[in-house]
Amino acid sequence: MGCRSLEGVIPIFGYDAFGMHIFDEMKAYVGLTEDDDRRLRAFHARLDGHVPMVIDHFYECILRTPAARNVLQDDAQVTRLKVTLRVWLHELLQGPRDLEYYERRRRIGHRHVDVALPSRFMFTAMSVMYQDLCDIAMEFYAGDDLHPILRSLRRATDLDLAIMTGTYVEGRERRQLVSVQELVLTRLPIAAIIADNNGIVTSATGPASALMATKSIVGEHWRDAFPHTLTAAADLSVVVDEALANAAPRVLPRIRARIAGRRRFFRVTVVPLDHDQAKLLIHLEDLTDAIDAEARVQRSEALAQIGALSAAVAHELRNPLAGMSGAIQVISRSYDEDDSRKAILGKVDEQIGRLNHLVNELLTFARPSEPNLAAIDLLDIASSAAELVRASHPDLGVTVVGEGSAHADRTLAYQIALNLIQNAANAAGEDGRILVRVEGASLRVEDSGSGVPDELREKIFEPFFTTRTRGTGLGLAICIKAARSMNAELSLVDVETLGGAAFLLTFQPA
Repeated sequence: MGCRSLEGVIPIFGYDAFGMHIFDEMKAYVGLTEDDDRRLRAFHARLDGHVPMVIDHFYECILRTPAARNVLQDDAQVTRLKVTLRVWLHELLQGPRDLEYYERRRRIGHRHVDVALPSRFMFTAMSVMYQDLCDIAMEFYAGDDLHPILRSLRRATDLDLAIMTGTYVEGRERRQLVSVQELVLTRLPIAAIIADNNGIVTSATGPASALMATKSIVGEHWRDAFPHTLTAAADLSVVVDEALANAAPRVLPRIRARIAGRRRFFRVTVVPLDHDQAKLLIHLEDLTDAIDAEARVQRSEALAQIGALSAAVAHELRNPLAGMSGAIQVISRSYDEDDSRKAILGKVDEQIGRLNHLVNELLTFARPSEPNLAAIDLLDIASSAAELVRASHPDLGVTVVGEGSAHADRTLAYQIALNLIQNAANAAGEDGRILVRVEGASLRVEDSGSGVPDELREKIFEPFFTTRTRGTGLGLAICIKAARSMNAELSLVDVETLGGAAFLLTFQPA
């Protein structure tokens, strides 16, 4: 039991006094008296010639026992330990049995824990030592003098054994407790760190370490334990200083940060601690999945309402648009080809066509077709869609690589791929580049355009949101709805090669 743990338990006197109190109690319990000490000192004066034999026999027993020998490194260590054993034997018989004596025996117990010596060998080794000392005592003492020295040897060796084994058990239990604590801490499904007085991380859970996948965060300053984007977004240095100054926890309900290319949300709790080795606890609760799930539910409800409205509007517009287009075409045929009114009517009919295209997209968005799922060749679909885009953009560099298959609807998968590649073509420009990569059950489309600004990343899948002057804003909304109908996922991901935007479409495996 270390000094630090005793300070709160023994307020009346310090650790030294408490340690001596325990030692005196142990001596009284085994009955070790000043008379025993005098007999042992007298015995020590006769022992000198026998000490090498006692020490050699002690290590001979260890070396012939594999489980005990395993804690020894080499012959050089044995030579050093024999010197240490000589000192121990001298103190056993000579004393003085003071606080320093007690502490040295405690350190031996701790050392045996450090080298993983099985506890049984502490008893057996002490038994070997006691028997050898008794054999020697029988050479020097007889009659009424023999029993007292044997009793004194027993008391002294029992006292040493009690100190060492008690410390051994205490140290082993503490180590096991620390091991269990570390095991539990690293397995906890939360992100938390503990830092000491200097701000150095002394413990961390697995998820906390996973935030900094390139290095271990234990031993780092807490400011470097988390991604800098997170500490900056939370203004964590100021929050920690305030929490420590006020000795009160601080909670940041929702912090948004971009980590490893992904937008993440966290609830941050900073708790001051009152311990030499634990001054600060920082707990991060990852809210990303919950917030994303909540957003998906809200989006689904909104999409359902928009879909119902879109269907109603589309049905109301389709027939009038068809009538207007038919009338325009009849009127246009009554004019000569060089009549300027014919060209004007042609432009009106073109705008009616655009409105009709919007109506069709509204109907597609409102009532997507039921998927017919089967094993499909993603490379074939990607190549077909890319070929169609190349035909209308001859100067555009479109590359399709990889291979893979998925469990999906071929028609819907083709429509999504075509829409993504067409959007990439619009973003990259006529002389830009597009890379379509098929890998397993996923299809990735990347372009060389200007990319999607951070403030728009969450909006691009919303219905009617568009950055194009003549866009309807339904293309990606239709794509993500079609993808979900096949249990697929469509997402905007970090670009890897061309520097623009990148979309990843992930299907169920074939």
